[in-house]
Formats: sequence, C-alpha cells, structure tokens
Amino acid sequence: MNLEGAIEKECSQYSEKELLRAAEDLTTRYHSQRAHDTHLHRVAYLATRLPATYAVLKKVFSEIEVPERVIDCGAGPGTSLWALPESSITLIEQDGEFVKLGKRLAPREAMWKTQSFLSLTDRADLILFSYSLNEIPPEKVSLAIEKAYAQTDNFIVVIEPGTPEGFERIRAIRKQLLGLGMSIHAPCPHHETCPMVGSNWCHFSVRLPRTSLHRKLKKGSLGYEDEKYSYLIASKEPHSPSGARILRHPLKRKGHSVATLCTKEGLIEKTFTGKERKDLSWGDLLD
Repeated sequence: MNLEGAIEKECSQYSEKELLRAAEDLTTRYHSQRAHDTHLHRVAYLATRLPATYAVLKKVFSEIEVPERVIDCGAGPGTSLWALPESSITLIEQDGEFVKLGKRLAPREAMWKTQSFLSLTDRADLILFSYSLNEIPPEKVSLAIEKAYAQTDNFIVVIEPGTPEGFERIRAIRKQLLGLGMSIHAPCPHHETCPMVGSNWCHFSVRLPRTSLHRKLKKGSLGYEDEKYSYLIASKEPHSPSGARILRHPLKRKGHSVATLCTKEGLIEKTFTGKERKDLSWGDLLD
C-alpha cells in the first residue's frame, strides 16, 4: 500500500465532518503549542500534514546520498519510513499513541522507541530532527543538537517550518554545528556568516498534489499545496560547499530573469538571459 492509501484507510473510520472539525482544532492547538489530544486529532494530522512532511523529506534528502543507519528524533507517525525506504531507521517518539499509529501504518519493520530524544543513546550515520525541535523548550534545543553531535557518525539534518521562527532555530543550529567543526552540505554554499538579516529569512518551497480529502480538510480550492520549509544538512566528514543557492522565486522579466543568490560573498542579485533563465528554480544550487 502506498502512503496515500494508508492515510485514506486510517481516515475511513471517521466521517468527513469529524475530520474537518478535528483539522480546525489542530490549527488552534498548533498556535497555542498544545499537543494532539485524541486519536481523531492524530488521524486528522495524517490527512493534513503527513503528505507535506513527506514531500519535504524527499526534497531535502535529494541533496545527499542517504546513509544506511538513520535515527529520526521526534518521528511522529513515522513519515521518514516512507521517505527513506532504503535506510534502516530507528524512530524515537515520546507520544505512545503516535507510536501505535505509526506501527500500524508502517510500510516495513523498524525499531520504535517511546521516549524523549533528549535522552538519546543510540548511534547512527545520520540523525534527523524533522519539525520536532519546536516541541521542546527553546533552552534545550542546543542540548539536543549537542547530544546528536555526540551520537552521529556523520550527518545531522534539521528541518523546520519555513517561518522566521523556524529559520532562527536553523541559524542558531548552523552556528553551533560550525563551532563544533562540522561541515555544511545544504542549503548554504559556504561556511561564512549567514547573510540573512532584518526581515529576510532563508526558506524554500515544495509543491505536492492534494487528494480530494486533503483539499476539503485544508479548505483549499487548488489541486496542489506549496509547503514552505527551512533546513540544514551538516556532516562530520569534511565538505567544502560551493556555488550559489537561489533564494525565492526568480523574477521573470521580458527577455531576462533576476534571481537572488546566496554566495560566499553574501547575497547578490544576478540577471540571467537566454536559455539559462528558463531553468532557474527557487532552491536550486548553481555551479
């Protein structure tokens, strides 16, 4: 069964009206930073958030060759099992009901641990924090990263909402990991001080198709959704990033396009003409 089918099967035990009410309640809960309360809330999360999280994971991990052993810290219902089918994943999730749901949905066998990732003791080649660091007190984020650094044999990957708050966590973690001697793989094409200042924040977007149920629960009229996210990939193995990362959608003008680029020299605007301007996409890394 594919991910879409697994979600629909789980949702079938509730009416569309019940799911819609739960989805609306989830929005309120997120704003007040309250957790999922009932099984219905968790199923509404599957329908409204899991597809976007899956799409972001696939996009982020296209930047590197994903290693064999992965630990997912704050795994929720196990989205990484679907996004990383070739890896051996240990899923750490302190919400026991989410663990039960994740096990029922899982496309394959995996190791689940019902605990806080702040007590991480396992080792892996890559440690992932996907939309999970906002679930712990802000003053403990650096501790979680420090522990992940001690337990990973190479990569740390962090994914956050594409909001100013999400990016500020990414920026602080980037500084911390560089201070620990790690290398940045993406999105930054350099190890210099982050050039984003003021109202600027580094984020990207991935487009995913909506099912009929997803569209109804999100009260959307379009057949697709654009999920905004910020992320960071760092490694213990030395890596020298280079090139220029396209920030935001390039501005298309008659006969040319203008793109904002993050480079070793800082943020620059570059004009592209001819055929090359047609291949520019937000988030791409240019040589």
